[in-house]
Amino acid sequence: IRSLKAYQQLLADLQTGKQLPGLALPRAARLPILAAIHADMSQPILLVTDRTDHALQLHDELAFWAPAVPRLIFSEPNPLFYENAAWGSATRRERLHALAALSAYHLPFVEKPSTPPIIITTARALMTRTLPRRDFLKSSKLLKAGQSIPPGALLETWVSIGYQPADTVLEPGQFSHRGGLLDVWPQSEPHPVRLEFFGDEIDTLRRFDTASQRTIEKLESVLITHAREFILSGMSEKSNTSNK
Repeated sequence: IRSLKAYQQLLADLQTGKQLPGLALPRAARLPILAAIHADMSQPILLVTDRTDHALQLHDELAFWAPAVPRLIFSEPNPLFYENAAWGSATRRERLHALAALSAYHLPFVEKPSTPPIIITTARALMTRTLPRRDFLKSSKLLKAGQSIPPGALLETWVSIGYQPADTVLEPGQFSHRGGLLDVWPQSEPHPVRLEFFGDEIDTLRRFDTASQRTIEKLESVLITHAREFILSGMSEKSNTSNK
Protein backbone atom coordinates (compact mmCIF):
# COMPACT_ATOMS: atom_id res chain seq x y z
CA ILE A 1 0.00 0.00 0.00
CA ARG A 2 2.76 2.44 0.90
CA SER A 3 4.35 2.04 -2.55
CA LEU A 4 1.22 3.34 -4.29
CA LYS A 5 1.46 6.93 -5.53
CA ALA A 6 -2.21 7.52 -4.68
CA TYR A 7 -1.55 6.53 -1.05
CA GLN A 8 1.56 8.70 -0.84
CA GLN A 9 -0.45 11.69 -2.10
CA LEU A 10 -3.27 10.92 0.35
CA LEU A 11 -0.83 10.80 3.25
CA ALA A 12 0.82 14.07 2.19
CA ASP A 13 -2.58 15.79 2.01
CA LEU A 14 -3.58 14.51 5.44
CA GLN A 15 -0.31 15.66 7.01
CA THR A 16 -0.83 19.19 5.67
CA GLY A 17 -4.39 19.31 7.02
CA LYS A 18 -6.02 19.49 3.62
CA GLN A 19 -9.76 18.82 3.61
CA LEU A 20 -10.43 15.83 1.38
CA PRO A 21 -13.56 14.52 -0.32
CA GLY A 22 -14.71 10.95 0.17
CA LEU A 23 -12.27 8.45 -1.30
CA ALA A 24 -14.97 5.98 -2.43
CA LEU A 25 -12.78 3.03 -1.50
CA PRO A 26 -14.11 -0.50 -1.94
CA ARG A 27 -15.02 -2.05 1.40
CA ALA A 28 -12.16 -4.56 1.30
CA ALA A 29 -9.59 -1.74 1.04
CA ARG A 30 -10.87 0.49 3.84
CA LEU A 31 -9.39 -1.21 6.89
CA PRO A 32 -5.91 -1.96 5.50
CA ILE A 33 -5.58 1.64 4.28
CA LEU A 34 -6.86 2.95 7.62
CA ALA A 35 -4.30 0.79 9.45
CA ALA A 36 -1.53 2.13 7.22
CA ILE A 37 -2.60 5.75 7.78
CA HIS A 38 -2.72 5.15 11.55
CA ALA A 39 0.79 3.70 11.56
CA ASP A 40 2.22 6.51 9.40
CA MET A 41 0.52 9.45 11.15
CA SER A 42 0.52 8.11 14.73
CA GLN A 43 -2.68 9.95 15.66
CA PRO A 44 -6.05 8.83 17.02
CA ILE A 45 -8.49 7.90 14.25
CA LEU A 46 -12.28 7.96 14.37
CA LEU A 47 -13.97 5.38 12.14
CA VAL A 48 -17.67 6.12 11.57
CA THR A 49 -20.14 3.57 10.24
CA ASP A 50 -23.92 3.33 9.96
CA ARG A 51 -25.04 0.63 12.39
CA THR A 52 -23.98 -0.94 15.67
CA ASP A 53 -23.53 -4.41 14.18
CA HIS A 54 -21.23 -2.96 11.50
CA ALA A 55 -19.21 -1.17 14.20
CA LEU A 56 -18.73 -4.45 16.09
CA GLN A 57 -17.74 -6.20 12.87
CA LEU A 58 -15.15 -3.52 12.05
CA HIS A 59 -13.84 -3.72 15.61
CA ASP A 60 -13.19 -7.45 15.17
CA GLU A 61 -11.70 -7.12 11.67
CA LEU A 62 -9.28 -4.41 12.82
CA ALA A 63 -7.65 -6.94 15.13
CA PHE A 64 -6.15 -8.50 11.99
CA TRP A 65 -4.94 -5.29 10.34
CA ALA A 66 -3.83 -3.46 13.50
CA PRO A 67 -3.34 -6.08 16.23
CA ALA A 68 -1.24 -3.89 18.53
CA VAL A 69 -3.47 -0.81 18.33
CA PRO A 70 -6.02 -0.07 21.10
CA ARG A 71 -9.48 -0.45 19.54
CA LEU A 72 -12.32 1.33 21.32
CA ILE A 73 -16.03 1.52 20.61
CA PHE A 74 -17.99 4.73 21.18
CA SER A 75 -21.39 3.09 21.56
CA GLU A 76 -24.81 4.45 20.79
CA PRO A 77 -27.36 4.34 23.64
CA ASN A 78 -29.72 1.38 23.86
CA PRO A 79 -32.95 3.42 24.16
CA LEU A 80 -34.19 5.54 21.30
CA PHE A 81 -34.09 9.30 21.72
CA TYR A 82 -37.77 9.50 22.76
CA GLU A 83 -37.62 6.66 25.31
CA ASN A 84 -37.28 7.51 28.99
CA ALA A 85 -35.01 4.59 29.87
CA ALA A 86 -31.58 4.14 31.39
CA TRP A 87 -28.50 3.39 29.32
CA GLY A 88 -26.83 0.03 29.74
CA SER A 89 -23.70 -0.14 31.90
CA ALA A 90 -21.63 -1.48 28.98
CA THR A 91 -22.71 1.46 26.81
CA ARG A 92 -21.72 3.97 29.50
CA ARG A 93 -18.36 2.34 30.05
CA GLU A 94 -17.47 2.10 26.35
CA ARG A 95 -18.39 5.73 25.68
CA LEU A 96 -16.54 7.08 28.72
CA HIS A 97 -13.52 4.88 28.03
CA ALA A 98 -13.25 6.45 24.57
CA LEU A 99 -13.64 9.98 25.96
CA ALA A 100 -11.02 9.29 28.65
CA ALA A 101 -8.57 8.00 26.03
CA LEU A 102 -8.97 11.20 24.01
CA SER A 103 -8.66 13.39 27.11
CA ALA A 104 -5.02 12.32 27.45
CA TYR A 105 -4.27 14.52 24.42
CA HIS A 106 -5.72 17.62 26.13
CA LEU A 107 -4.68 17.23 29.79
CA PRO A 108 -1.13 18.50 30.32
CA PHE A 109 -0.60 16.40 33.45
CA VAL A 110 -1.46 13.09 31.72
CA GLU A 111 1.05 11.14 29.66
CA LYS A 112 -0.08 10.50 26.10
CA PRO A 113 -0.46 6.82 25.15
CA SER A 114 2.45 5.32 23.25
CA THR A 115 0.03 3.95 20.64
CA PRO A 116 -2.91 6.19 19.68
CA PRO A 117 -6.32 4.46 19.66
CA ILE A 118 -8.69 3.77 16.81
CA ILE A 119 -12.25 4.58 17.88
CA ILE A 120 -15.12 2.92 16.04
CA THR A 121 -18.54 4.54 16.28
CA THR A 122 -21.85 5.07 14.50
CA ALA A 123 -23.54 8.22 13.24
CA ARG A 124 -26.25 7.91 15.90
CA ALA A 125 -23.67 7.57 18.67
CA LEU A 126 -22.04 10.82 17.53
CA MET A 127 -25.42 12.56 17.42
CA THR A 128 -26.18 11.70 21.05
CA ARG A 129 -25.44 14.64 23.33
CA THR A 130 -22.62 14.25 25.80
CA LEU A 131 -20.60 16.47 28.13
CA PRO A 132 -18.89 19.53 26.69
CA ARG A 133 -15.18 18.86 26.29
CA ARG A 134 -14.30 21.69 28.69
CA ASP A 135 -16.45 20.23 31.48
CA PHE A 136 -15.10 16.72 30.97
CA LEU A 137 -11.49 17.89 31.13
CA LYS A 138 -12.12 20.23 34.06
CA SER A 139 -13.63 17.41 36.14
CA SER A 140 -10.85 14.90 35.36
CA LYS A 141 -8.41 14.71 38.27
CA LEU A 142 -5.03 13.03 38.57
CA LEU A 143 -4.45 11.61 42.06
CA LYS A 144 -0.90 10.84 43.17
CA ALA A 145 0.70 9.07 46.10
CA GLY A 146 1.80 11.69 48.64
CA GLN A 147 -0.84 14.18 47.53
CA SER A 148 -2.73 16.00 50.29
CA ILE A 149 -6.51 16.17 49.79
CA PRO A 150 -9.39 15.68 52.27
CA PRO A 151 -11.22 12.38 51.62
CA GLY A 152 -14.56 14.16 52.07
CA ALA A 153 -13.77 16.51 49.20
CA LEU A 154 -12.99 13.55 46.95
CA LEU A 155 -16.27 11.85 47.81
CA GLU A 156 -18.23 15.01 47.04
CA THR A 157 -16.48 15.38 43.70
CA TRP A 158 -17.05 11.75 42.74
CA VAL A 159 -20.78 12.02 43.45
CA SER A 160 -20.99 15.14 41.27
CA ILE A 161 -19.49 13.33 38.27
CA GLY A 162 -21.72 10.30 38.51
CA TYR A 163 -20.05 7.80 40.86
CA GLN A 164 -22.39 5.83 43.13
CA PRO A 165 -21.66 4.84 46.75
CA ALA A 166 -21.59 1.13 47.56
CA ASP A 167 -20.66 -1.07 50.50
CA THR A 168 -18.23 -2.96 48.27
CA VAL A 169 -17.00 -1.83 44.86
CA LEU A 170 -18.03 -4.47 42.33
CA GLU A 171 -18.35 -2.60 39.01
CA PRO A 172 -17.09 0.54 37.28
CA GLY A 173 -18.67 3.78 38.45
CA GLN A 174 -18.83 2.83 42.14
CA PHE A 175 -16.91 3.95 45.24
CA SER A 176 -16.82 2.96 48.90
CA HIS A 177 -15.43 4.55 52.05
CA ARG A 178 -14.19 2.65 55.11
CA GLY A 179 -12.12 4.59 57.64
CA GLY A 180 -8.90 5.63 55.95
CA LEU A 181 -9.62 3.61 52.79
CA LEU A 182 -11.34 4.85 49.65
CA ASP A 183 -12.11 2.38 46.86
CA VAL A 184 -13.12 3.69 43.44
CA TRP A 185 -13.49 2.13 40.01
CA PRO A 186 -12.95 4.66 37.19
CA GLN A 187 -14.61 3.76 33.89
CA SER A 188 -11.26 3.74 32.08
CA GLU A 189 -9.54 1.43 34.58
CA PRO A 190 -9.50 -2.38 34.16
CA HIS A 191 -9.68 -2.86 37.96
CA PRO A 192 -10.80 -0.79 40.96
CA VAL A 193 -8.25 1.36 42.78
CA ARG A 194 -7.75 1.60 46.55
CA LEU A 195 -6.52 4.82 48.14
CA GLU A 196 -5.04 4.50 51.62
CA PHE A 197 -4.94 7.75 53.58
CA PHE A 198 -2.78 8.93 56.44
CA GLY A 199 -4.78 11.90 57.64
CA ASP A 200 -5.45 13.95 54.51
CA GLU A 201 -2.47 12.52 52.61
CA ILE A 202 -2.75 9.71 50.08
CA ASP A 203 -0.29 7.18 51.45
CA THR A 204 -0.60 4.49 48.76
CA LEU A 205 -2.49 3.78 45.53
CA ARG A 206 -3.05 0.27 44.25
CA ARG A 207 -5.23 -1.74 41.91
CA PHE A 208 -6.95 -4.69 43.56
CA ASP A 209 -9.02 -7.73 42.64
CA THR A 210 -12.71 -7.44 43.54
CA ALA A 211 -13.06 -11.14 44.40
CA SER A 212 -10.01 -11.64 46.63
CA GLN A 213 -9.40 -7.96 47.59
CA ARG A 214 -5.70 -8.63 46.99
CA THR A 215 -3.34 -6.12 45.41
CA ILE A 216 -2.73 -6.50 41.67
CA GLU A 217 -0.42 -3.55 41.12
CA LYS A 218 0.89 -0.56 43.05
CA LEU A 219 0.40 2.80 41.32
CA GLU A 220 2.09 6.17 41.47
CA SER A 221 -1.01 7.95 40.12
CA VAL A 222 -4.50 7.34 38.75
CA LEU A 223 -6.73 9.49 36.54
CA ILE A 224 -10.32 9.80 37.78
CA THR A 225 -12.73 10.69 34.97
CA HIS A 226 -16.51 10.82 34.74
CA ALA A 227 -18.68 7.83 35.62
CA ARG A 228 -21.70 9.30 33.80
CA GLU A 229 -22.10 11.78 30.97
CA PHE A 230 -23.46 14.54 33.21
CA ILE A 231 -22.53 16.80 36.13
CA LEU A 232 -24.95 17.31 39.01
CA SER A 233 -26.05 20.93 38.67
CA GLY A 234 -26.17 21.51 42.42
CA MET A 235 -22.63 20.24 42.90
CA SER A 236 -21.38 22.26 39.93
CA GLU A 237 -22.93 25.49 41.23
CA LYS A 238 -21.54 24.88 44.71
CA SER A 239 -18.05 24.30 43.27
CA ASN A 240 -18.27 27.46 41.15
CA THR A 241 -19.36 29.52 44.18
CA SER A 242 -16.52 28.23 46.32
CA ASN A 243 -14.02 28.94 43.54
CA LYS A 244 -15.22 32.54 43.35
